[in-house]
Amino acid sequence: MRLKGQRVVVIGGASGIGLAVATAARAEGARVAVVGRSKDRLETALREIGPEAESAVADARDPAAIAAALVTWAPIDHFATTTSVSASNLGVQKSMAHMPLAGARAFFEGKLWSQYTAVQAALPHLSPGGSITFTSGVASRKSLPNHTVIAANNAAIEAMAKQLAREIAPRRVNVISPGLTTTHVYDHLSPTEREAFFAHVTGKLPIPRPATSEEIAAAYVFAMTSSYLTGAVIDIDGGLLVQ
Repeated sequence: MRLKGQRVVVIGGASGIGLAVATAARAEGARVAVVGRSKDRLETALREIGPEAESAVADARDPAAIAAALVTWAPIDHFATTTSVSASNLGVQKSMAHMPLAGARAFFEGKLWSQYTAVQAALPHLSPGGSITFTSGVASRKSLPNHTVIAANNAAIEAMAKQLAREIAPRRVNVISPGLTTTHVYDHLSPTEREAFFAHVTGKLPIPRPATSEEIAAAYVFAMTSSYLTGAVIDIDGGLLVQ
């Protein structure tokens, strides 16, 4: 029960990695609150997270909505933001020469700026010994086809977190950088397409499969509970960076 009695807030906690983080934190004894855009998904998430979990419907791109949600849970001991949007749905998995500018901007809004906004709203409520955990991704440091916009988002988040770790010390700031993970982001693909995509991306990895959300969530709990860890990017990618 490493988080017993501590307040953990997860932005994007209604599904995928965020839901797994909230569930793992609750299992460690935390008082968990989750924020998401979908009321229906949040209601389902609360049943999975367990008794006494709390929630608020808000879009991380809306500073006022996020601020209103967070004030009710202050002080916050650990704050994790896992927000993103589907690169495939926005059509930004393309070379820069063919990149739709509107899609690229929407991806920045949905990942970089939504995490920035959420963390900025959380800072006044963060406890003296608190932590913040951002979410980036392996494309920041691995050259991958058609990942220009995705890589730029991830790199910006990692650079921002390192600066913030200095600004708010001794409160801690870290980043989790996941590899390919089996979440609802890929639900727009058919089962056959999804399996083919996963096999193509992970087939040559040292651990040749995608991660589960629960495996990724373990890294967030580590970042929350490791009191000497700050300014770090934790890669959990099946060995992609050593491929």
